[in-house]
Amino acid sequence: MARALGAEPGGILSLDALLEEHSEAIEYDLIVLGLRLRMLGTDVLGWADLRSIVKHLPLESALLRTMYPEGSRWRTAEHLLADVADSLRWLAWARTDDGRRGRNMPEPIVRPGRKSTRERVGTATELDQMNDFLGWND
Repeated sequence: MARALGAEPGGILSLDALLEEHSEAIEYDLIVLGLRLRMLGTDVLGWADLRSIVKHLPLESALLRTMYPEGSRWRTAEHLLADVADSLRWLAWARTDDGRRGRNMPEPIVRPGRKSTRERVGTATELDQMNDFLGWND
């Protein structure tokens, strides 16, 4: 019956688990909206309301900063600046003797959630994936 009404099973249990782990951050996000966690289960703030709020929190919300501390600091602007810095370093390197010989390439700025190039370069699987991407395995 719940599916017929558009509800998903386990919604309250999922929210409860999220509340157990991140209650302080959720409380803060609710305070910003003029609500309180103690209102949960009343006509002012139902479980469906909380689900909608949590599902559509902005990127700068306390919950997302708590759940993804490293990644939440990097927005589009930070990624673009890192790309610009990497490009400038690569261009400067390309004009050196090392660049002409293809050695000692500068290490890109490590982005959140990614390993440094030195930690991930050189495996056969990744080389095969790159060759597939470039169309060289056809």
